Amino acid sequence: MSTIVVDVGARVVRRGGIDVHLPPKAFELLVILVKHKPNAVSHQQLHAELWPGVHVSETSLAAIVTQVRKALGDTSDDGRVIRTLHRIGYAFVGDARIDGHAAPMARVCRLIWRRKVLDVTAGQSVIGRDRGCAVQIDADSVSRQHARLHVNGAEVSIEDLGSKNGTWVDGERIRGAVPLVDGHTFRLGSETVRFEFAMDERATKTVLP
Repeated sequence: MSTIVVDVGARVVRRGGIDVHLPPKAFELLVILVKHKPNAVSHQQLHAELWPGVHVSETSLAAIVTQVRKALGDTSDDGRVIRTLHRIGYAFVGDARIDGHAAPMARVCRLIWRRKVLDVTAGQSVIGRDRGCAVQIDADSVSRQHARLHVNGAEVSIEDLGSKNGTWVDGERIRGAVPLVDGHTFRLGSETVRFEFAMDERATKTVLP
């Protein structure tokens, strides 16, 4: 297998001279594993570095590992790149190096709805159909002021504002504030919205290609 180059400055992964796309959280995971190779990194350490101060399930970590394996052409069966140490953690065993210098970058929050990327500022942001909402989602099943997003550093939560069709997280209609983690999907009425952290690559609202 070709050497995997992790360019932390450009935030790009290259394998055999070809750019490999990785979502922000998967890129962070790869950097951590490569920095520690060939030693194992425990589940606890990975959770602490990827989701500081936030409790997430083991399935969240496993899903990101799967993303990295798929992007690098690895499988959980042969483990040519990432080895699973059951009940312990993961170890990078492939041929890789880290290039570049990471420049300080602000981490921003954003919502993805109908292929639109909606940036969210720190503090409280009301989500709804009304034009005056900080995050406008113009859809029939969304109330004028539907929900409120709370962003305090790495801690993010959402609460319903008495909407007609409800706010749903993990298939359940919420009543109070419920925490969100990177990659979490929730519903406002019948509209599906994805929450994620990202580096400040996008300063304005754009349409995904």
